[in-house]
Amino acid sequence: MAKKVLYWEFFAVVIRHKKGRDKSMISGQKTLITTIAFVAFTASSAICAEWERTSGIFAQIKTISTVDGTKVFSYTNYGTVISDAEGDTVSTCAGGGEVTDAGTTLKLSCEYIDADGDKFYEMVERTVGDGFAKGRGRLTSAGGTGKHANRNYECIYRFNYMPKLEGMSDVPVVVRTKCRGDLPS
Repeated sequence: MAKKVLYWEFFAVVIRHKKGRDKSMISGQKTLITTIAFVAFTASSAICAEWERTSGIFAQIKTISTVDGTKVFSYTNYGTVISDAEGDTVSTCAGGGEVTDAGTTLKLSCEYIDADGDKFYEMVERTVGDGFAKGRGRLTSAGGTGKHANRNYECIYRFNYMPKLEGMSDVPVVVRTKCRGDLPS
């Protein structure tokens, strides 16, 4: 009889342990799911940051017109950029494109340097068929150094050519940009 009681007590302990383990496994699964959701939310918030920047630039534009009416141009600019999210920078872009009856194509490479000397680069590309209205375009990240290394983002910009001041050879341009992606680390 003592063996039977001991056997049943042992069996009851195993059942309690098994039930407790099932509960702890469910609790552990809930904790794991909650942790994964938190990490995913945090990562997506960091990856999907949105910010704005405003630039005042001076552009040097040289144009050659062809017989068929196409205007081929070279474009260089330099200026300052104000951004609370990225820090203020100086910038320069160079490239070119063409203007036809069908629209404007443009390809520029840009370099930005912040107050710490860290750099980041962007590519600006507009094609006739990209659907951007006059005065708008898209730029994408193209690498960087220091806090700007490994950033991945895309921006939509809009610009306005401003009137030249007397004696000014460069064209003043105001650029407003909305970006989405990685911020500096």
